[in-house]
Amino acid sequence: MDEPQARLILQAYRPGSEENDPEAAEALQMAERDPALGRWLAEEQEFDRAMAAHLEAIPAPFGLKTRILAQGSPAAVESRPWSWAVKLAGVAALLFLLVQIASFFRPPPPPSAGVGDYASEMVSFIRLSPPLEMASDDLGAIKKWLAKEDIAPPDVPQRLADLRPAGCRILSFRGQKVTLICFKRDDAGLAHLFVVDRTAMPQMKPGDKPVLRQEGDWATATWVEKDSVYLVAAEGGPADVQRFLPST
Repeated sequence: MDEPQARLILQAYRPGSEENDPEAAEALQMAERDPALGRWLAEEQEFDRAMAAHLEAIPAPFGLKTRILAQGSPAAVESRPWSWAVKLAGVAALLFLLVQIASFFRPPPPPSAGVGDYASEMVSFIRLSPPLEMASDDLGAIKKWLAKEDIAPPDVPQRLADLRPAGCRILSFRGQKVTLICFKRDDAGLAHLFVVDRTAMPQMKPGDKPVLRQEGDWATATWVEKDSVYLVAAEGGPADVQRFLPST
């Protein structure tokens, strides 16, 4: 399987489905080994989550289901396994229909997002135990790698910098690059630091108190330093992230 074939399969793949399909398993393994393909898959899944959340908030017009079903008639079809090309074509057609419905009944979303959106999407990503593009226990080496990727290394809070890093990768949020650096906590868990340009959330201002949120089993703290928005996420409660905040 080459990369174009893997991308075709992964475009139709949805987490929790086709778990026993050997083609999907092979494509996912390629994404774990190939950082560029893994980053592309993460962005695809981020888009799917954002689209799903957007569509869930739109009330279905009265009688829409009836009108859709009326457009087709049942036909006897021989039962056989579907190819990935057929599945992808079906997904594309359904997505096109949903996008048209969404654009008709709802205005386009604003370019910026709130802290809750940001925290939810970042936590949903690390719940999947994503592969790191650069694995290292040397924070200096991680910052050099980020600089080579044309990303300004963030100012890591000292209480996080005192921990042993595990590595980093680059994500995306609302078209903005997000730096993710993972650190090994003393209790064998992980603490994740996300940094994105403040233009993604211009409503956040330097000097504001950190925003604490609970996303299921994960706690997050979000604050602003200079032109960047920082977010720390760790499994546990508020105390598990407050201890990593910058000293005041």
